[in-house]
Amino acid sequence: MTDAGSEEKFIADAKRHNEWWREERPATVLEAASLTPRSDFHQLLKTVNEARQNGTENLVYQIYGQTGMGKTTLFQQLIAALLDTTDFPGGGRDHEIAGSVSPRQILYVPLEASLYHLERPEDAITRLKQVVDYFDSHVAPRRGQKYIFLDDIGALNLEEDEHNELLDLVDQRTYLFLTGIVASQVDLKTRSDADEIDAFKGPTPVLPMKFVDTVQHRAAEGGLQVDLGSEFREQLEAYQSDGLPGPAPIKAVRRSLNLRDGGANIDDAIASLNELYFEHLSPSQRDDLHDASREYLQIGGTVHRASDASVRNELTKSYFLLYLYKELAKHESIQKPENLHKLSSIAASQAGEELRYTDISDRIGVDRRTVDSYLEALDEGIAVSESHDYSLRRYRRTRLYLRNPRHVVLLSQRQEHYGFEEYSHEGTLNHEFEYKLARTVAFDHAKRLAFTVGAYDVEYCETNSGLVDYVLQCEGNVLPFVLSYHPNTDAAEQTAIEFDPAVGQHTKPGSEELQDYNYKAPCRFIITDSLPKDILEQGSLRISYDDSDVCYLPYWLFLLIC
Repeated sequence: MTDAGSEEKFIADAKRHNEWWREERPATVLEAASLTPRSDFHQLLKTVNEARQNGTENLVYQIYGQTGMGKTTLFQQLIAALLDTTDFPGGGRDHEIAGSVSPRQILYVPLEASLYHLERPEDAITRLKQVVDYFDSHVAPRRGQKYIFLDDIGALNLEEDEHNELLDLVDQRTYLFLTGIVASQVDLKTRSDADEIDAFKGPTPVLPMKFVDTVQHRAAEGGLQVDLGSEFREQLEAYQSDGLPGPAPIKAVRRSLNLRDGGANIDDAIASLNELYFEHLSPSQRDDLHDASREYLQIGGTVHRASDASVRNELTKSYFLLYLYKELAKHESIQKPENLHKLSSIAASQAGEELRYTDISDRIGVDRRTVDSYLEALDEGIAVSESHDYSLRRYRRTRLYLRNPRHVVLLSQRQEHYGFEEYSHEGTLNHEFEYKLARTVAFDHAKRLAFTVGAYDVEYCETNSGLVDYVLQCEGNVLPFVLSYHPNTDAAEQTAIEFDPAVGQHTKPGSEELQDYNYKAPCRFIITDSLPKDILEQGSLRISYDDSDVCYLPYWLFLLIC
């Protein structure tokens, strides 16, 4: 064990990180409160508020994600919301819990910054328990809830059988919040002591910000240069929430596209899409969203307040490589983390092109089984995701997608992404690379939509005329999307019409036996960066071709509803 003064040192460090114990409005809280919150924050605050209203005595809330994705900021904003701060993060004041918590009810421990990783695992957890004991006995009130935030539990280096130690920190009036790098690291609900916890929430991923969140961030925060205006941003926020005044057509679309319980209600979904496009959004607002979606391809899903493009690029790339080489490789016991880097670079350069597993094996110099283990690790880390053929039972080919579009820029060859080093599309005419980014972003958003509507995954399907890029399927109910984005716009309509949902083949989990699905796709969707004129003239996004209905979605509108 380390020297006798260690306990005091860790307690002193905790005091330093919990400035609200001694200051009425500490700088870290004020800074966090001044930042525009993302949707993850609103969901987190809502969940905690409901738990307290329902009398939940103890709770474990589990969050995970890559380095630099905003997990720490999310914790800081929740702390700002719980405390009585004047500059409260936008939205959420209607929650009873907001501003109702005493500073002495909150303990925040940034485990990596507090050097727990320098201790042996058994000593690290001992030091943490000593800090929590000090908080219980010398800081926290004798009554009322306690809120304990443990940021980056990977720093404790706990083995699988040691995670119960974290549950020992939770008594009958404790809400425990954890962050880690992957879901399995923070998931405590399968531990032997889990039955003593009233509620588990998560594991919840913190992903690169999606389009509808990014438009809420001002340019000064590293967000979009396109000025949508505060009133319009608030309007967009209301469109996706039943809890805010006015119509919620974005929420209505998501609800209608639910593939569970008999399948999507396409008529209602398209009615909501038409309402949103033709009734709620003016032509100038549509133009602004079109420009914003192109700019989103430039800046990616990570907001940095550094204004210099080269600094932002270095930060983004450094965070990603740190995550691959140190954190993900360590957690997955990968001996050659450079192969995770190579696979990520292949995903950047190919950007959704079909690849044979044998070719990937040859390029990396490992066998197929090892490639599979690498891809599983990258998928668990939400760094690179695969898309498989909708019509094949056994997969010999795949399409790889990076989940953060900025990584496509940073891991591609410079001559390919020339013009995208900066964070502005002014003067940039590189349509081929813009298409790669658009394809990657649409896949990432399709993955989010798949989660919302209950689809198993995002697949692809070849037809004689072209590719159906994103296929969402649940129990035979299918939503197919064709990407028609300049300069790859040929035969989109014919591809959509040719798509036959009956070619789908899916096996039962853990079996080679095929599922007996009656595959059906009542509508095909075309995601386009330029709507046909007849769509605008007829005032509806849906057109019938022969026996098939096709719904056109402006690229920005697809991103908006995901």
